[in-house]
Amino acid sequence: MRTAVTAVAAAAALGAAGATVAGAVIGPAAPSALPELHGQVSWAPGARSAPASVPRGRAAVVAFVARGCTGCLAELRFVLDRLPAPIRPTVLRTEAHGRSLLLLVDRTGHIRTGYTFPFAPAFVEGDLRTLAR
Repeated sequence: MRTAVTAVAAAAALGAAGATVAGAVIGPAAPSALPELHGQVSWAPGARSAPASVPRGRAAVVAFVARGCTGCLAELRFVLDRLPAPIRPTVLRTEAHGRSLLLLVDRTGHIRTGYTFPFAPAFVEGDLRTLAR
């Protein structure tokens, strides 16, 4: 029993020493960068222009709502109501012939991220706050 305890203690000491040496040689690990936006798809700033009908100067939402998606607009309204009035986006709604989706547009008129319904309201809200900056 005493031999097993000694072996475990020696292994722990060697492991700690090895981790210390490895940390000194490799250096501190770079923190993982979180994505700026959280939609199912995102584009770099300026990469994808929004339709000309989307006004510039403030964030916008282009909502493609499929016929029969009764909860889609309620879900979007829930998110919009949580935003302070000065940063609420312009909303353009159009009928879709497939899945309902949202495209979030930045102030320069470029599509930045997209969501399908149902979506996580906190992510959409956070992305709209980011795009309003």
